[in-house]
Amino acid sequence: MATNNLNILFWLYKSKLNKQGEAPIYLRITYNKERKNISTGFNIAPARWDSNRSMVKGIKDEAIQVNAYISQTKAKLMELFNEMLKERDINLDILMDRFFGRDADNMTLMELVQYHNNDFKSRIGTDYTFSTFEKYDILNRKLATFILHKYKKKDVRLKDLGHVFMADFDFYLKSHDGNEHNTTTKYLKNLKKILNVGVVNGWIDENPFEGYKATYKDVDRIYLTQPELTTLEEKDFKLERLQLVKDLFLFQCYTGLAYSDMAKLTTGNISPGIDGNKWIITRRKKTDVRAAIPLLPKAQEIITKYDEGGSNSNRPLLPCYAIQKFNSYLHEIADVCGINKNLTSHVGRRTFATTIALANGIGLETISKILGHTSTKITAQYAVVTDHKIGQDMAQLSEALQNKSALRKAK
Repeated sequence: MATNNLNILFWLYKSKLNKQGEAPIYLRITYNKERKNISTGFNIAPARWDSNRSMVKGIKDEAIQVNAYISQTKAKLMELFNEMLKERDINLDILMDRFFGRDADNMTLMELVQYHNNDFKSRIGTDYTFSTFEKYDILNRKLATFILHKYKKKDVRLKDLGHVFMADFDFYLKSHDGNEHNTTTKYLKNLKKILNVGVVNGWIDENPFEGYKATYKDVDRIYLTQPELTTLEEKDFKLERLQLVKDLFLFQCYTGLAYSDMAKLTTGNISPGIDGNKWIITRRKKTDVRAAIPLLPKAQEIITKYDEGGSNSNRPLLPCYAIQKFNSYLHEIADVCGINKNLTSHVGRRTFATTIALANGIGLETISKILGHTSTKITAQYAVVTDHKIGQDMAQLSEALQNKSALRKAK
């Protein structure tokens, strides 16, 4: 559709297929060589898209819904465009603001959060993961309850925001919701990221939270020491569910896998590595980063224990519980073993980094690759340099210095 140099096109972004094999439908608006591409939030299988008509094929409910949206959007955009022709020079940013009901002077925080989250959600499976989207979705709900609690209304304008709002939200998250400092800091940093979207889109001149200090505190990272790990390994549980959870947790301790990554493993993820031995080759669910993990003997024993045979490469490698049940059963295991620590699935990952790998001389860069991290800075939060490790390293250093001294004297 083109009128007065305005062109409206709906197209399928085929190179951005999600895990279901669907591609996102995008809206492209072009005016006087200026172009805007906007996600509609709809995804469709490429075979169902009619590129000539720019519509979804068929008469199913989904096709009717998407096609109705396309028709209504075209009509609404043309209506707004013709109105603006009478008022002022056309600017696509202003046109889109009007279409989405955004007025720069009266744009609100919750409108911006919703805009950000809708765009984020449409890119799950291509650019982002659902678990990351959930963090922003939770932030959306917490902001809504905070604004209602503090201001007795449902929303606040962006231009009314400042450090006082951030400080009040900071205090609310800790005092009202009971969040710890680092959890609160994560919420605040995510909120600042959303406000940056407002700056990029021209709805605010600058981030009102710029300069607000939101920093993480160092905390004691929970992991199992070697004696605690040995106690757990030697403990036999009569209850089958606890024995399974123990084995799954130990598998984490000897592979460094996050629980979500362990749960999605299939027999097809086991293949010969560069050394000819068995490796786990997978991609991290959270970051989509490749993780290549040589199988240690104890991890292989657990795989063998639960191997049901068969040639299906899509067969689950291990029988996993839902994460909530898994963590609940871990608390029982800790009590029985006399381990006075809050055992969770994440403790297994940290135990691998600290007790299994770092304490036995594996370098941080190698650990980072095994854990599927994007940088060693992240790995440093997992691998704790223990007093025992410091003692070992200093003993080696002392021995090396003594040997050098002895050689000099011998000369």
